[in-house]
Amino acid sequence: MCAQKKSEKYIAILKTTHDLFWKYGIRRVSVEEICREAGVSKMTFYRFFPNKTELTKQVINDLFDKIMEDYGKLMKEEIPFEEKIRRQLIMKFEGTNEVSAELVKDIYGNLDNEVYKLWKLRADDMLKAVINDYHQAQKKGWIRKDIKPEFMLYIINKTTETASDEKLQGMYPSMQSLIMEIANMFFYGIMPRTKQ
Repeated sequence: MCAQKKSEKYIAILKTTHDLFWKYGIRRVSVEEICREAGVSKMTFYRFFPNKTELTKQVINDLFDKIMEDYGKLMKEEIPFEEKIRRQLIMKFEGTNEVSAELVKDIYGNLDNEVYKLWKLRADDMLKAVINDYHQAQKKGWIRKDIKPEFMLYIINKTTETASDEKLQGMYPSMQSLIMEIANMFFYGIMPRTKQ
C-alpha cells in the first residue's frame, strides 16, 4: 500500500473524495463523479479501493491522522497552555467550517454502519488524548484543579459551533478576532482582569 499512497492518482482520488464529501455529503457523491473529478478511470479507482465504503473509511482515517498530527505538534510547542487552547479553538473552527450538513447527516444518520463506527472510534481516541492532556495541564497548575477537563472540551466544541453563526461573525472584522474574543471569554469571563 505504500507505493499506492505515493501514486498521484491515489492522492487525487482521496483529495477529490474529501472535497466532494465535505461539500455534498457521502451518499450524494458517486464513484463515477469521484473518478470524473479526479481525472481517473473506474478501473484505476477499483485498483485502489474495492468500493466507496472502503474509500470513505480511508478518507476518515487520513482526516483523523492529520488532526492528531497537528494537535500533537501544537501540544509539543514551547508556548503557554493558554495559547495552545486558543490555537485549538482556531483549529477546531477551521476543521469544521467547510463541513456540509449533508456530510454530518450521512455520518450520524445510521449508527450501525461501518463509516459511523470508524468515525466514532477515531473521535473517541482523539477525545481521550485531549482529556489526558488537560489532566496533565491540571497537574502542572495550568488549569484550575476544580474544573472538569471534559467540561472544558464540551465548551470548546460549543464555542466552535457558536462561531459559525453568521450574525455573530458580522459583529467582528475577522474570524480571527471573533475566535480571540471567544478565547478571552473562555479564559477570563466578563469581569475586568485585575492585578492581585
